[in-house]
Amino acid sequence: MKELLLFLPLSIVFLAIKSTLFVSLPLPDLPLIIIFYMGYRRASLEGVLLSFALGYLDDAFNGSIIGSTSFALVTIFLAVFLLSKKVQFSTPALRAGGVGAAAIIKGLLSYSVLRFTNVDVYFFTQVILHAVVTGVFASPIIIGLQKLNSYVSPHTFKDNEN
Repeated sequence: MKELLLFLPLSIVFLAIKSTLFVSLPLPDLPLIIIFYMGYRRASLEGVLLSFALGYLDDAFNGSIIGSTSFALVTIFLAVFLLSKKVQFSTPALRAGGVGAAAIIKGLLSYSVLRFTNVDVYFFTQVILHAVVTGVFASPIIIGLQKLNSYVSPHTFKDNEN
């Protein structure tokens, strides 16, 4: 629950700044990186709810069709959780590659939902650039999220007894 209370306001501030001040700059997708981070750490109802909430907020801030990004982020969370049983995302290269692939999948899912609703969008112009930028900045952001999470909920020796 502490992660939800930590990552939700962080994402709201990021989305507000991104949608107002830096509209034309390709910034890394912080909500996607947070969902990827939570998906490979552990699955929980908190992760699914956060995925849906961040997708909904992303749609609301960017003026997209409500639900398209929520669908993509919940799908990515579940895929990362299932993939994390086979692959350990312990190195920065695996994290960057995983987040870059997740960004492309998010673009494909959002594109398919928007095309299904007869909205004319271009796919390759922004999605590939956005995936590369998100993949490049994924490792430092994930390390920052880990440090921030350790400050909020520090682990003690007593936590490891059970």
